[in-house]
Amino acid sequence: MPTRSRRLHRIAAIAVAVTTLAACGDDGPSPDAAAFCALVSERAADVVSPTIGTELDIEATIDLYRDLGDLAPLAIGEEWDQLTLGVVTAATVVPGDETSVQRAVQQAYATERAAVAVAAWVSASCGVDLGPVTTLAPQDAADPATPPGYSEPNG
Repeated sequence: MPTRSRRLHRIAAIAVAVTTLAACGDDGPSPDAAAFCALVSERAADVVSPTIGTELDIEATIDLYRDLGDLAPLAIGEEWDQLTLGVVTAATVVPGDETSVQRAVQQAYATERAAVAVAAWVSASCGVDLGPVTTLAPQDAADPATPPGYSEPNG
């Protein structure tokens, strides 16, 4: 019969093995610049000018942005997440609902720097030109300007 010390060591070894195996589980795609560049190159037109005619088109665009977000390299991962949030927010616009329209406009405005950074990185790293990024505020400013009609939330 093993001594108490040996039992503790075995338990500790089993715990370490289980923890290690759990950490190796499939959490989905991880950042992969080559795969990101390949997908951006293949779907550049859909990234720049997505088809938004139907609910299925909108879902396909959101799925594309999320897929790219899963692959986005760390250098632009946060920026890509901001762009994805912008697409998702735009998808929630209800025609005639000024609040949802304003929310989407504010989100689009808030992602301008991210869009510029992503376009520059994709051009330099992937060799894919996503075209000019139109912005309302100059992108070399130290502090972003406040979007028209925006007010700080109370809280």
